Amino acid sequence: MSLADQLKLEDQISGFELKITSMTSSSEGLQVNASGTVERYGKVFLTYNFKNNPTQENTGSFTGFGWGVTEDGVRNQGERRGGFVSNGLTGTVYSLDDVSDGNPNFCIERWDLTKETITLQFSRIES
Repeated sequence: MSLADQLKLEDQISGFELKITSMTSSSEGLQVNASGTVERYGKVFLTYNFKNNPTQENTGSFTGFGWGVTEDGVRNQGERRGGFVSNGLTGTVYSLDDVSDGNPNFCIERWDLTKETITLQFSRIES
């Protein structure tokens, strides 16, 4: 059985855009904060902690944390882990998110540092 056959995503794909609100670099790596609104989770706030791959240019990994709250006051949070590939001021981030609503998500993000935006598409992983 192929890997694609084993990773089952729900039919519903959610998409939204985040605005990068801050970036802080250090010898440890890069921390990025972003916020936006998504239908399922309401107003969301995400933090990314990036580390470059020491042996491969333009790639690396990240850990992160996010939380969102809907207009009804329902709050969810999630831990995020994944990898990235960059190409100058643009890049792609792939993550698996462990969300407190019990639904793990798979997410693909397109980053544009010129516009300071992150465009995300995600779906819940079927169990």
